[in-house]
Amino acid sequence: MESEELNKIAEVEQQVETLETEVKKFANGLPYWAKYLAEKILLGNAISDNDIDTSYSFLLEELKLKEEAEKSEIKINYNSASTGNHKSDLLLTKLENVEGVNALSENQTIDFSSNLTIIYGANGSGKSGYVRLLKKAFYSKAEEDILPNVHLESGHKIVNAKFTFKSNKTDIPLLYSQKDNAEFEQFAVFDGKGVFKQLSEKNEFEFRPAGLSFFAEYTNAVIRVEQKLNSDIATKNSGNTADDLSALFDEESEIKTIVQNLNAQTNIDDLKKHTPFSDADKVEKEKIQKQNDELLLASKGKEKELKNFGAIKKQLAENKTSIENLNKYFEGGYLTKIKDAITDCVNKKATAKAEGIENFKTDKIEGIGTEEWKNFIVAAEAFAKKQKAENGVYPENGDNCILCQQPLSGEAENLITNYWQFIKSVAEENAKKAQETLAKVKQAFEKLNFDLFPKDNTLTVWLTEKYPNELEALKKKLSKQKALAQNIISDIQNNTANEREEKKISMVQHTNIEKAIDESIKVIKEDEQAKQLAKLLNAKTLLEHKEKFNTHFSKFETYVNNQVWLKKAAKANFAKRKITDTEKTLSDKYFNQKYIYVFNEECQKLNGNFGIDINHTGSAGKSYRQLKLKGTNPNAVLSEGEQKVIAIADFLAEMQLSEINKGIIFDDPVTSLDEKRKSEIAERLVNESLQKQVVVFTHDLVFVSSLIGHCKDLNIIYQCHWIENGDGNQPGTIWLNNTPSFEKGYKTSGKAQEYYTEAKKSPPEIREDKIKNGFAALRTSYETLVVFGLFNGVVQRFEERVSVDSLGTVIFNNELREKVLDSFYQCCRYMEGHSHSDKYSFKKPSLENLNEEIQRFNEINKEIKEKRKEINK
Repeated sequence: MESEELNKIAEVEQQVETLETEVKKFANGLPYWAKYLAEKILLGNAISDNDIDTSYSFLLEELKLKEEAEKSEIKINYNSASTGNHKSDLLLTKLENVEGVNALSENQTIDFSSNLTIIYGANGSGKSGYVRLLKKAFYSKAEEDILPNVHLESGHKIVNAKFTFKSNKTDIPLLYSQKDNAEFEQFAVFDGKGVFKQLSEKNEFEFRPAGLSFFAEYTNAVIRVEQKLNSDIATKNSGNTADDLSALFDEESEIKTIVQNLNAQTNIDDLKKHTPFSDADKVEKEKIQKQNDELLLASKGKEKELKNFGAIKKQLAENKTSIENLNKYFEGGYLTKIKDAITDCVNKKATAKAEGIENFKTDKIEGIGTEEWKNFIVAAEAFAKKQKAENGVYPENGDNCILCQQPLSGEAENLITNYWQFIKSVAEENAKKAQETLAKVKQAFEKLNFDLFPKDNTLTVWLTEKYPNELEALKKKLSKQKALAQNIISDIQNNTANEREEKKISMVQHTNIEKAIDESIKVIKEDEQAKQLAKLLNAKTLLEHKEKFNTHFSKFETYVNNQVWLKKAAKANFAKRKITDTEKTLSDKYFNQKYIYVFNEECQKLNGNFGIDINHTGSAGKSYRQLKLKGTNPNAVLSEGEQKVIAIADFLAEMQLSEINKGIIFDDPVTSLDEKRKSEIAERLVNESLQKQVVVFTHDLVFVSSLIGHCKDLNIIYQCHWIENGDGNQPGTIWLNNTPSFEKGYKTSGKAQEYYTEAKKSPPEIREDKIKNGFAALRTSYETLVVFGLFNGVVQRFEERVSVDSLGTVIFNNELREKVLDSFYQCCRYMEGHSHSDKYSFKKPSLENLNEEIQRFNEINKEIKEKRKEINK
C-alpha cells in the first residue's frame, strides 16, 4: 500500500514539473564550484569578482590543486518571482533636462501617460534626437550613437538627461549616466531601422523568462571562472620551458638528458639523487680540468685545424646553395618559358596595334602606334579627369581642347572618346600585362649575383691554395651564366624570342671537396690523443652539468610541479555544451512554442497573416530566432509595409512574453503604410497601452488622429505633445498636451484660460512657461475656429468625406479673415519656439498679454456664432 502511495506522489510531482523545477534540478546537479554560482544567480544577485574568486577556489579544490576545506551545503531555493531588482508596477513619468543630444533644445520636459503618450512633430523637429537618447538608455535592436550639436564648434556638453520613474507611488529620479540601473531594462524601443535586422538576421531573445535568462548569466559566470583558470595556466606556461632549461647545458650528458625529459611524471626524489654538488665533486672537476688543459695544449694545432675545416665546410655549403639557386634561372624549361613569354608579348602587342592603331592613322601626325604616342594618350586621359568634378566625363558637348583651348567639334569629341576606349581595350590591356610579366623576369635576372668567389673571401683563398683547378672551372661556368643572363635581358628589352641553351653548373666539385674535408676531419679525430681528449671532455661536461643542475635545481623542481598542476587543471570540465543543450531543451519546452503562438496571434491582430515560419537556435546560454517565409528571408519577398507589420508583430510578441517589460516606445512605426494599416496598428497599440505604457513618436497626423480616436472609443487616458523646431535652429521644443489633433478640445479658449489661471498662481520661474503654453493653446483654438467656426466643419482633418451640406452655413468675409489672421499671429509672436514673421517678431509674454488675447478670441468666436444665427434664421 505504501509503495502505491509513493508512486502516486511521484506521478503528481512529475505532472507539476515546471520551468522553475527543471532549472532547480539542473542547478542541483552541478559540481560544488558551479552550484555556488548558480545559487547566487537564482537568488537574483549579480556575480561579483569576489564570487568568481570563491568559485575558482572551490574548483581548485575539486581538481586537487588546493587542499580541500570544509564547505557548507548549498541548497537551491529558486522562485522566479523573488529574483532580480525589477518592479512590477514601474512607470516612466517624465523626461527632462536633456543635454548634449544632437541640437535638441534644453530645459524641455516630456510627461508620459500611464497608458498612451504621443509625441507629434514634423521631420526635422527633433524627434530623432529624443529617440536616439531613448535607444541608448533602453533596449533597442538598432542602437545609434548620439551626436553632438554640429552647429557648435566647441563647448559640447556630455550627454545627460533626467528620467523619472514611479513605483509603489514613489518617484525614482535617475540620470542618463545611471542607465545600468534595472529600471532602464524594463523599457524597449522599436525603430524601423531595426526591421532589416529582425527579418534578415538571427535575433537574440532579449526578454525571456527569468529561468531561461539564468543560463546566459550562468554561462558568463562560468566563462569568467574559466578565464581565471586559463590565466593561471598561461602563468604556469610562461615560466621556464623545457627548451629554456635544456639550454642551460652545453654539450651532452646524462644530466642534460634528464632535464630534457622533465614532465608531470618525473619523480622529484629521483632528481635529488643528483644533489648535492659535493666538495669531492669540485676536486674531481678541477683535476679533470687540469688534465684536459694539459692534453689540449699538446694538441692545440689539431684543434685549430678542426675548427678551420668546420668553417670552410660551412662556407662551401652556403656557396653550393647559392649556385643551386642560380641554376634554377638557367634550366632549359625556364628558358623556354621566357622565350614563349616574349613571343606572347609580341603577338599581343601586334593584336593591340591591329585592333586599334589602324583606326587612328593619318597623314597629319607622325608616330601613330609608337610607345610615345600611347604614353601621350594615357597622360592626356589622366589630365582630362582633373578638368571635371567627381564622376564627370570629358569630353562633353561644349568642352574645349585641353591643349589648344579651342572648342571641340563633334568629330574631335568622338576622336578623343575613341582614344580613351583604345587605351582601355582588352587587347591593349593584355599587351600591357604581358609586358609587365616580362619586366618582372628582367628585373629578377638583373638582380642575380654571379660574384660568388670574391678575391679576399676565406673560401676563395682556401680553394685557390687547395683546389685551384676546380675553382677556375666554377668561375668560368659562372661567367657563362652571367653572359647568358645579359642575353636574356637583351632579348626581353628588344622583344626578341631566341632559343637559349641550358647552362646549369654541376655540383660534383662541391661534393668531392666536402668528402675530402670530412675525411681529413675523421683522420684528426681518430688520433689516440683526440680520443683521450674526448673522454676527458665527457667527464668534465658531466661534472659541470651536475654543478649547474644543483645551482638551478629550484627551476627544475618548479617546472615539474607546474607540469603536475597543468595536468590536473586539464581535467577541468566547464560543460558549456551541456548548458546550451539544457537551455535549448527548456526553451523549446517552455518558451519557443509560446512565442510562436503569441507571434501568430499578433499577426492576426495586425492583419498580417503572411505564413511566417520561425526557426529557433541556441548558443552559450542564449536563444535566437529567425523569421522565414517559405524558406526565404521575408524582406526579400514582402513589401516594405508588410515587412514593418511583421517586425511590429515580432517586437510585440517578444515584449508580451517578457516578465519585466513595462513600456514600449515606437519611432514612426507606420511610415510607408496605407491608412488602413495605420488604423490597424493604431488600434493594436492603443489596446496594448492597457497592459503597459506605450509611447509613439510620429510625424503622421493621420496616425495621430487614429490613435486618439481609438483611445476615445476605449475610454483610455492618453497624452499628446507637439515637438517643433523653434527659432535659431533649435529642434526639440516641446509643447505639452498640444497637437493639431486636439481640434475638438479647442473649440473654445478653455485650454488657454486654464493655463492663464495656473500662471497667476505660479512663481516667476514657472509662470513664463505657463503663459507660453497658454498662447500655444490659443493658437490651436484659432486653427479649430477656422475649421469649425468659419467653415462649419465642411472639410476636417482625416475625414474621408467633405460635408457639402455644411456649405450653407460657412461664414467668411474679409473683415473676419483679417481679425483671425492678426490674432493668430499675435499668439505666435509670444511663442518662443514658434517661427515668426517679420511683422510679428517675438515678444516676451506677460499675464496681461495672455488675458488680452483670450478676450480677443472670445469676441471673434462670439461674432462668428452671431453671424451663423443670422444665416440660420
